[in-house]
Amino acid sequence: MAPLKAGDDFPEGVTFTYIPPAPETSEFSACGMPIKYNASKEFKNKKVVLFALPGAFTPTCSASHVPGYIAKFPELKAKGVDQVICLAYNDPFVMSGWGKANGVKDESIVFASDEGTAFSKEYGWVEGERTNRYGMIIDHGKVIYSEVEPHLQAQEVSTADAALKVL
Repeated sequence: MAPLKAGDDFPEGVTFTYIPPAPETSEFSACGMPIKYNASKEFKNKKVVLFALPGAFTPTCSASHVPGYIAKFPELKAKGVDQVICLAYNDPFVMSGWGKANGVKDESIVFASDEGTAFSKEYGWVEGERTNRYGMIIDHGKVIYSEVEPHLQAQEVSTADAALKVL
């Protein structure tokens, strides 16, 4: 299938898996239970920035990609963004741990698993077995921005700054 592009409706039937942050599981050693995040349903009622990256706890992703979204979330929110989704091929336990390691304590930024890279594979956004690095903006079910980085270390079109320029 061709990649999603600006003007497309976000597809039906897209789910990710994540562990919602909760006070009782806030410690790094405490694990919650993974649940489905029905992206197709949730995105119909929100303005969302989704960014994907090759993997949790990897150098480029940990050093600058995720921290950029955390630092810029207030600016994104001021532009009407309800939620940011950080997506990678890692399982939901790893993604939850990565959210905790980054100090994210609520669902303003959701660390979600694209299990088996099902969503990313559907649109050709994979690099080997991993999710590629890409960024999307979905406004109430409509894709208004969708770009894939030219290579895995690039941070040109999938960063918080790139999203802010579009918003």
